[in-house]
Order: sequence, then structure tokens, then C-alpha cells
Amino acid sequence: MRVSEQTKHNTVQKNLNQNANELQQLQTSMSNGKILNKPSDDPVGAAMVQDYRTSINHAKNIEKNIGSDKVWLDATETAITQMTQTMMKVKTLAMDGGNGGASMEQRAALADEIELLAKDLVNVANSKKGKLFLFSGTKSFTEPLKMNSRIQESETFFMGTRIKSSAKVIPLKQNQPLEGLKPGPLTLTLTPTKEKQAELDALAAAKAEIAKKTLDQETTSPTETEAAAAAETTAKEEKTADTAETAAKETKPGEIPTAPPLPVSNSITIMLTGQESFNEIIEKINKAAIEQEKFTPDPHSPLGFQTRLSAEVGPDNYLYLDPTAGYRLSFGEDLSGFLQKMGFVTLSSGEQVAQNAEGTDQVEETDQVQVTEPLTLPKEIYAAEFKGFSKDTYIVKVVQGGTYGNARYIVSDDGGETWSKIQVLQKQNEIYNPEGKANNKVLLQFGAEGEPFFKEGVEFRFEGNEFVEYKGNDQIKEVPIDNGIKVALNITASELLFKEENDKETVNAFDVLNRLIESLQDDDQEAVLESLNEIETSIHQLLKKQSQVGSTVLELEASEERMASEMDTKAAEISEIEDIDLAKGAVDLNKAELKHKVALDSAARLVQPTLISFLK
Repeated sequence: MRVSEQTKHNTVQKNLNQNANELQQLQTSMSNGKILNKPSDDPVGAAMVQDYRTSINHAKNIEKNIGSDKVWLDATETAITQMTQTMMKVKTLAMDGGNGGASMEQRAALADEIELLAKDLVNVANSKKGKLFLFSGTKSFTEPLKMNSRIQESETFFMGTRIKSSAKVIPLKQNQPLEGLKPGPLTLTLTPTKEKQAELDALAAAKAEIAKKTLDQETTSPTETEAAAAAETTAKEEKTADTAETAAKETKPGEIPTAPPLPVSNSITIMLTGQESFNEIIEKINKAAIEQEKFTPDPHSPLGFQTRLSAEVGPDNYLYLDPTAGYRLSFGEDLSGFLQKMGFVTLSSGEQVAQNAEGTDQVEETDQVQVTEPLTLPKEIYAAEFKGFSKDTYIVKVVQGGTYGNARYIVSDDGGETWSKIQVLQKQNEIYNPEGKANNKVLLQFGAEGEPFFKEGVEFRFEGNEFVEYKGNDQIKEVPIDNGIKVALNITASELLFKEENDKETVNAFDVLNRLIESLQDDDQEAVLESLNEIETSIHQLLKKQSQVGSTVLELEASEERMASEMDTKAAEISEIEDIDLAKGAVDLNKAELKHKVALDSAARLVQPTLISFLK
């Protein structure tokens, strides 16, 4: 085979390039200590190294997060320890208060101290780590606990029948002659309902029977002995009639009390000259209503006398016509134009229109005008306040009008399903419903000046007032501690201090504290001693959660050790794949250098320059 000069040149150049490339790779590996410098050096090894490095980075992130989580749990554990110490102080004070030798003044002082400890407990439960609250669940920017005031304003409503005018009268003009008023009669008709009429008929029949027996006894001219016996019998019968009349007045829970029999006439008519002021017309209506009842005194009426109707100017400067329970109001002849001017417009076909509590027209195809919409009353009328803490919703309903000592009320703590017996309304009333649920002590008190009149149908509503409310949520904040493994990091204030419905070994610590404070203030030694068991349960509840935090810390530390061991293992495997053996590399480098020199010498001898080579 013929070997040309060109063939020799190509062969020499190829061998020299291979030797130079090998030498360069060895020099690069020796300089950076890596045998794997690009994926093409070892594709399988490069893939394994990338996987190991991903695992190491993941482990480093978990290890970093575990460090932050341990700081969070340390703060949590510290706060729970402070709560436990606070409850231990409460227990000590409760034992002092339960001592038979403690005086009323000492127990009152202990109540004040425990109230301060309750505030401290709330403050600790509202602890932060940085900008985040420790015990709010996942609502980390929301303060978990809110301590409410012992005093809560009452929502006051009128639930009876009121006819409200659509026209407002400016206070400065209420004592001036009413513009556009004409002389003539104004008639208001009050018709008893079927139930009311039946009641009136029964009472009239009872009185007629008593009168008949009395007349019969007078006709027989009895002897002194018989007269005495007859008088005694008559007295008993009259007492029975009075009892029947009283029973007719008695009110079942939820009903408005009835009034005694009224005269046959159902109409109230007043004559107007056309020069009266707004207040003078109201006064005439009220006087006519009193006269209709023969000037019979009644402390349960807003006018001080028995009436079927009362008129007044409301705080909103509208005219209100209030028919007594059991009567329906309709408008009769009005030549004065007063009803139309005030917005009580008489229509054709006997229809009547009036303004209800919301100010919208209500039309009924009857002479009877009946408006029963609830009306929100201004708070300053009674300045009603509920004092105390309870989760129950109370409704206090006035069932017999009057001032303090005369008005009567009933109480519901379950939305009106059950009611207490009728009680006397005072300036301060302890609210409870023996027929309903068990309640904490709540007082209804009034701050209005003088003695305001409480109308039948007035309601005071208490929507519940917890001592301390939880504003966070119950969601658990989970953190990863290994591949696919998570642990609960946070504890909520609800778990620590409130009762869980399905766990009998938990209590609401703040309910316990509230009852303890009230027991000490009432100088009730037995109630104070009874609270000790609940305090002990609350302490165990805190300790249980504290141990849970400790277990989580141990789990995090174990995971931290696993992450460190895993990173060491992966790092060793990466080194095994990509790091060079320096001793072996040095020998290989020397061999490559010698090989490259020998190749250069051989090439110099093999390829000799000739004249023909230059010519080519």
C-alpha cells in the first residue's frame, strides 16, 4: 500500500490532537479537583449528581424552616407556661376565698385581683412572634382574644300596635295654632277583638250575677244573724268576682294583659275650634279617652287612668296613636282635617291608610287600622343596659305598662320559646328564666332620669355578652419535616382556654373566672369552693397542650438530625461520582505529558520537509 506524505501528515495531526485533548482534560480536572466537568464526561453520573444536589437543597430548606419553627414553638411554650402560672395563682386565691375565715371585704379584694389576672391571661394569649399572633390559628394578623365590657347597651323595640303619622311636626310649632285646621268634630273608634269582647261579656255576666244575688238578699228582709251571714256570703261572692276579674287581667307568658270592662260606647269624639295647637289636640284626645272610662285610675296606663287609646309625640316628632291591647283603631268622621293633615288619609269604600314603623303606606280594605310592625326606640328613652356576661340571648318583654314598681315583665332566654313568670319591673332587675336554660347572672338596669313609663309591648334584647371572645379560627398550621411528613405547628387560644364540645375534660377558663369573680363579690363561700375543680381542669388543659408542644419540638429535632445525616450521605455520593483521585490524576497527567512529548518527537522524525513538500 502506498503511503503518501499527506497521509502521514493527517495521521500525525490526528494523534497529536488526541494526546493534546487528553492532556487538557487531565490538567482541568487536576486544577478544579473534579473528574466530572460537563454532562458528556459521564451522562449517568451527571444525572445522579443533579438528583443528589436537589435532595440536599430540599433538606437544607427544611432544616432552615425547622430552625424558625423551633423559635415559634419556644415562644408558644413560654406563653403557655405563663398562662399556667396565672391559673395557679387564681387557684391559690380561690382557696383563700373559700376559707371560712375570709370576710366579705377580703373576698371582694380577691375578686378584684382575679379580674386583673383574667386580663393578664388575655394579654398573654394575645402574644406575638414578630408581627404574627401565636394563638390565632391561621388568622395570624388577628388578635385572638377580646375581653368585653361588663356593660352592654340594650336594643329596645316596641312590638305592640302603634299608628304612626306620616307628617312630622317641628317642635317649635307644636304649641302654635295648627295651620289649615278647620272647626268640627274628630272621631276615633276603638273596637274590641272577638277575644276581648268575650272576656268583657264574661266579666259583665259575673258582676250581674253578684248584683242579682245582692238584690234578692235585700228583698227577703233577713234577721240580724241572717243579714250577717248574707253579708259574709256577698263579700265572698264579690271577692270571687274580683278574683275572676283579676284572673282576666292576668297574663300568660308572651301575652299582653287585658283591661276591665269598658262602656258600651266605642267612639271617642272631640270638638275642635280650628285654633288648637298640635299639643292641645293631643291633650284633648287623651282627656276624652280618660273620660270614656269614667276617670278610673290605672297605674299601668301611660295616662294614669284606664283608656282604650293614648296619643303622644314620639322622639322623632311624629304623632303616635296607641290603642290598648285587645282593641282595633279606625278613623271616623273628621271635619277638622286633622287626620288628613297628619297623614292618616281616609279613602273611599271605608279603606284606611296609615304609616307603619318603616314609613311605608299600609292599606286595608276595612275600617280597622292595625299596624304591628316592630319599632326601634331611641336608646335615651330608657337608657337600658345589661350588666354581666352570658352567651344566652335574652328578651325582656313588658306585659303590663307602668313605671318602676307598677310595670310587669317576662323573660325568655331561648328566643321566645319559654318565658318566665310575670315579675315586677324595677330600676335594676336580675334577669333569669327558671323555665328556660341555666344562665349566668345578668342585670337589666335603667339610667333614664325620673320614672319613664314602660308601655305594654316594649322589649329589651340582649344578644349575648361573653366575658372573653375568641376571634381567631381553628385551622391548624402544618409544616413539613420530611418528604411527605407534616406536623401541626400552632396551638389556638380556643384549644387552650375554651371548652371543646366533645371533650368533657375541657372547660371555658374565662367562664370559670367570671363565675369565681361573681361568687367572691356575692360572698358565696360554697360557690367559690365549687370552682376549684374547674380551675384544676383548666390547668390540666393547659399542661396537656404544653406537652403537645414539647412533643412537636422533639419531633422537629429528630427531623433536623435526619436531614443533617441525609445531606452528609448525599454529599459523599456526589464526591464519589465527580471528585478526582489526586494521586491517580497526578500519575495520569505525567503519563499524558510524556506521551504527548514522545508523539511530538516521533512526528518530527516521521514528517521531514522536502522540496517537493514545499512545492505541493
